[in-house]
Amino acid sequence: MLQQANDWREKHPEESIAPVAEMLDASPAQAKADASHVETFPTDDLVPKTGNGEIGRALTKLGDLFVHNKQWEKAPDPAEFYDGDLYRKVHAGQSAAGVPAVGALANLHG
Repeated sequence: MLQQANDWREKHPEESIAPVAEMLDASPAQAKADASHVETFPTDDLVPKTGNGEIGRALTKLGDLFVHNKQWEKAPDPAEFYDGDLYRKVHAGQSAAGVPAVGALANLHG
């Protein structure tokens, strides 16, 4: 479901502003401003970039930026929050047994 949501957001950037703002308890203007700094990749692009390590390296750089900007004291290892193997398996249609229910994932941001 997360891959489908990501693909929808990539194809509908303007339509995604309101639901993202609501989910993050932000104004649509804030969500739009944040979105202007984000390049959303479709799942078909993310899967090979996950496999070759590009996504892990990008997440590491992003964490380093948050530390540099004093938003975080220490950047977590991307493997702590991004399971690239699972992401690739789900895309390939393989079982995702053990994955939390979507409702549980939706509560992570709060």
